[in-house]
Amino acid sequence: MWIDRERAVIVEQGPDGPETVEVLDRLPAESEARFDARAVDEVIDEARVVVSGPAEVRTQFDRAYVALTHRPDRLVDIEPSAPVPHAARPTV
Repeated sequence: MWIDRERAVIVEQGPDGPETVEVLDRLPAESEARFDARAVDEVIDEARVVVSGPAEVRTQFDRAYVALTHRPDRLVDIEPSAPVPHAARPTV
């Protein structure tokens, strides 16, 4: 999953190999907390969630995930090695 303040891009590997991509956009009047909760709902049943994106947003998502699932062991954070320009962010 890539998450920033505007969207979450969730890529899941199916049991037979094909990937699915889902884009979750933050609604215009939606709070960050509500957006994080919706993103957690999308990955709540996954055994492992790899999270990438800006550090502050990842931390906020991680806290929401742990508050709802009580499973910090399922989270894997990946910090970008350099700032990701807006044009390079996933726009699927």
